[in-house]
Amino acid sequence: MSGPSPRQRLASLFRDANAVAGDVLIFTLTTCGTYLAQSWDRPISAVLIYLVGVTAIGARSGLAWGLVAAIFASLVYNFFISEPVFRFSTPSADEWIPLIAFNASAIVSGALAGRLKDSVRLARTAEEKNAHLLRLSDELQRAIRVEDVARIARRGVPFGRLRGLEIFLARDGGFLPAEGGALLDTADLLPAQDDSTLRTTGQRIMFLYGAEGEIGLVRFELEREAHPYYDMPDLQGIAIILGLAVDRCQLLERLSESAALQKSEELKSAILSSVSHDLRTPLTAIEAAATSLQSFDHSLTPQDRGRMLETISQQCRKLNRYTANLLDMGRIQAGIPDILFIEVDVIEILGVVLAAIREAYPGQEIEKHIQSDPAVVRANPAMLEQVIFNLIENAILHGHSERAVHVVVTQAAGNCVLEVLDFGPGITAEEQPLVFNKFYRSRSATHREGNGLGLHIANGFTEAFGGTIRIVSPHFEGRGTKIAVELPMADVSLHQVGSWG
Repeated sequence: MSGPSPRQRLASLFRDANAVAGDVLIFTLTTCGTYLAQSWDRPISAVLIYLVGVTAIGARSGLAWGLVAAIFASLVYNFFISEPVFRFSTPSADEWIPLIAFNASAIVSGALAGRLKDSVRLARTAEEKNAHLLRLSDELQRAIRVEDVARIARRGVPFGRLRGLEIFLARDGGFLPAEGGALLDTADLLPAQDDSTLRTTGQRIMFLYGAEGEIGLVRFELEREAHPYYDMPDLQGIAIILGLAVDRCQLLERLSESAALQKSEELKSAILSSVSHDLRTPLTAIEAAATSLQSFDHSLTPQDRGRMLETISQQCRKLNRYTANLLDMGRIQAGIPDILFIEVDVIEILGVVLAAIREAYPGQEIEKHIQSDPAVVRANPAMLEQVIFNLIENAILHGHSERAVHVVVTQAAGNCVLEVLDFGPGITAEEQPLVFNKFYRSRSATHREGNGLGLHIANGFTEAFGGTIRIVSPHFEGRGTKIAVELPMADVSLHQVGSWG
């Protein structure tokens, strides 16, 4: 770190010159006053004037300058003012007593005043250092990461001679900068800690300690110019506070990693539990139908054989959809790049979805209401198809109503709005924020089909397209659920849809 700038040196010299000039002025004025009092035959007044001046200099500039002023006052008074002048001797032994009293009084007065001044200065400096430590400790309570500790600590400088600091963490036999960088060797950070090194480098190194011992070090950057000893900040106190803060942040990081690991394990358990449960049902049905076909093939009527083959086909489609949902969940967690998106017509995708829904649920009535034609958005066609399929399937499985499921496409505020409405029991207000979570199934649902991934995938894909999804429940006479997907309209004509990407 570079030393003070020329401007700072000039300002410092100017302050010092002013202080010396002030002391010289006080000494000169009191010398003149003492000389006049002595010439008017007022020796006691002359002595008191000198004592007041010496005391004033000591109180103003400290112990050292008070002693200097006292010695000079004694010499000047003895040599220039006291009879006989220009000599350090006295004509009679009786005059030794006031002379000695004056000298002692001057020295004691200057020393006491200077010491009092130094004590006040030390007390004020100690108060400032303590306030700095308390303020630093309070601000570091908000630090979450080790990088935050370094950033917050630097906000408290400059302070006294302290001009900067860096924190290094102990790693693999070396030290790693807390805010990023290459691993440094110990020799690169630990110069000899003697006074000559401190003057030439302007640095001081102190170790940081936590609950388990040494956890790093802090390198302080100090002004190289000589300063009074009381301008040195409490580096040891700062290092202790920084060590505690770094140790706390590292503990928080370990706890966060532990919580993340625990959450990951819980997710794995939930996935395995859901997979085992949701695969068992269709596999059992497939196994039962296949076993019957194998064991009773000759005795089965064509109608029975057709029903069993249809069961196998239906359960295979269910397994295929479930596997697709698991893969889609992985896509959402990994992140979906924009390069997969093109301009697509929602109404065209809706037609494809309704054909698949009617094949999967032939007994379910679906009514569509198109109030926006065309409805072009930027999305991935396969993923948008999955969003609409999942919403309609969710309405069929959990709506549990004899009425038709309604699908409405409209426009609002530059967005394409697709709404899926059912007239079932609805979703409670407490459960509405939870239905988009992975593997969540409503506790109040009377229909237990589904794997808890449909709405999670619909929400993930919708957000990837830059849209939103919301729930309104109840929406009709205290019943029913309406799920609305809003996607930004693409500013293209219909003949451009799907022509690139």
